[in-house]
Amino acid sequence: MRVLASAPAKVILFGEHSVVYGKPAIAAAIDLRTYVRAGFNENGAIKIEARDIKVPGLTVSFSENEIYFESDYGKAAEVLSYVRQAIELVREEADKRKGVTVSITSQIPVGAGLGSSAAVAIATIGAVSRLFGLELTREEIGKLGHKVELLVQGASSGIDPTVSALGGFIHYENRKFERLPFMELPIVVGYTGSSGSTKELVAMVRRTYEEMPEVVEPLLVAMGRIVEKARGLLLSEVEERARFEELGRLMNINHGLLDALGVSTKKLSELVYAARTAGAVGAKITGAGGGGCMYALAPENQSEVATAIKIAGGVPMITKISREGLRIEEVKP
Repeated sequence: MRVLASAPAKVILFGEHSVVYGKPAIAAAIDLRTYVRAGFNENGAIKIEARDIKVPGLTVSFSENEIYFESDYGKAAEVLSYVRQAIELVREEADKRKGVTVSITSQIPVGAGLGSSAAVAIATIGAVSRLFGLELTREEIGKLGHKVELLVQGASSGIDPTVSALGGFIHYENRKFERLPFMELPIVVGYTGSSGSTKELVAMVRRTYEEMPEVVEPLLVAMGRIVEKARGLLLSEVEERARFEELGRLMNINHGLLDALGVSTKKLSELVYAARTAGAVGAKITGAGGGGCMYALAPENQSEVATAIKIAGGVPMITKISREGLRIEEVKP
């Protein structure tokens, strides 16, 4: 028997950094996916094959017990540890020690802040749990994905695996998740080609906050209010064009606040302003900053915005919000 499962990447639409201080955030699954094919093997071992995880700055091949790193060892080793932990957790859940071979292909850049680790963990859990005959809900798979992140990273809010498992829009506040109504959101993600350290950026914001709480606190409060305003728009019956315009304005303000915190970079801001100049209704950093990605809301001109991001030196990815989270693509005897 072989099972093919896939899980989507994610963007933080609003609320990065302020979420660390108890403010809410909104994240959404996007239509870039990681695919995991799983089957049993005869020798009882875990075998991982990922011959075509090729992303800007990274090519890696895993084959059986050997790993071939053609570039960044750290990022590739991380992918391997998420997959291995995911398989181990499912084997524990099923109380079976059968050998499993998984094969991975991915459209999601590794280390770009788009939740590639969560997507590979969720797709692996989905494929291997179906292989073992476990009937897990998407919520249960999201919780197992959170457990994988805790085991590998030592800390995790659970946002990435929850969004990847469930799909659509998720509102997060104080460890509670709320699914928001789905709406089409034509976006372009722009990847700078480099990534910042989330840990270092969070620590840098913390230092600024401790040194100037009276200056930084209002920025964090404003970010929290932006999230609630965006949540209201997603819940409202306002006409689509007006909702896009308002969401775009909120994105632009949120980007300015993140820039004020010092987490933007010259390259990120160049991509943000290139997207706006090309006609995006809004554009901002997504994730921790310091590199990684931005995203632009471009209801009528995704290709023009993508071209502008490319000219500005970014890697554009035209995408949209993914209604579906984890998907079982096929099951073969």
